[in-house]
Amino acid sequence: MKLPISAVLPIYNCRERLERHLQSVVTWAPSVQELIVVDSGSTDGTLELAREILPPLGAIFIHNPPGLYQSWNAGIAAATSPWCYITTVEDPIATEGLHHLLEVASHHDADVVISPPEMRNDDGSKPVEAKMPANHLATAFLSAGIADRPLNRAETIALLCGLLPHGLLGSSASNLYRTSFLQSHPFPADFGHCGDTAWGLRVAPFVKASFTPRFCAKFHCQTNFRAEDPVKQLARHRELSDAARTALTAVASSDPQAAIMLGWFNSYDHSTQVLWNWLAEQHEYQKHLTAKYEGGILQYLRRALRDEWNKRHS
Repeated sequence: MKLPISAVLPIYNCRERLERHLQSVVTWAPSVQELIVVDSGSTDGTLELAREILPPLGAIFIHNPPGLYQSWNAGIAAATSPWCYITTVEDPIATEGLHHLLEVASHHDADVVISPPEMRNDDGSKPVEAKMPANHLATAFLSAGIADRPLNRAETIALLCGLLPHGLLGSSASNLYRTSFLQSHPFPADFGHCGDTAWGLRVAPFVKASFTPRFCAKFHCQTNFRAEDPVKQLARHRELSDAARTALTAVASSDPQAAIMLGWFNSYDHSTQVLWNWLAEQHEYQKHLTAKYEGGILQYLRRALRDEWNKRHS
């Protein structure tokens, strides 16, 4: 019997990476009820490769204009199975992982089941030290001897809103979603690459979330948020924190627990933004010095030290 899962595979100009990813897809695709491929106008042979490999597995092909989460939402809207899995290119999962996510979702009647991804380098050839919040939570679960379980409401709000800019969702390729819930609450498309996190912020007050500490999928690290301009990081944090505050405020007036969590979030966010403001100011000051003193700050310091030495020995 096939798993009651609609798997959504978004693709766009990623032929080389898709070729590697399909090595995983072809192993589990026969086990799911539905595989929906969403192409956004690929011009590098990506679509042709997918059409060559996936039709024998019953794949359905749809087209959607370019847009990361727009393509996700298009596939989700077309899904007909009770559960939805988003298979992002080069974040592979095994059939056993899908079975486990479905088992947890069914047992706890969850809207979303979250699992920690196994962190790998960009081509998946070796593990890396980088961790997502879900990895840290999994370590805590295992240390305490906790298996999969539903998160209570305060835990859900804290874990989805209090780990910005990432959020507990981490890689959606490690999670399983209730299809009807996703169709009623699609992924926001106006938060750049943080649509997963923004989705978690918006649904935090009412989503039924469960967590399992078991690795179900792998995540191939393609970007490094820490290397990004702190000014951009500050802007992203503010955008995400505003979304969290809006979602909590919407229910706080009639919900004491949400009101308490809103108070916690405002306190947490104030402290975090103080830090981001300081980092952004330091970054801007460094840029100012670099522009003011040709050759950069290190050469400026060398000149200053040389001038001081000359004064002392003249």
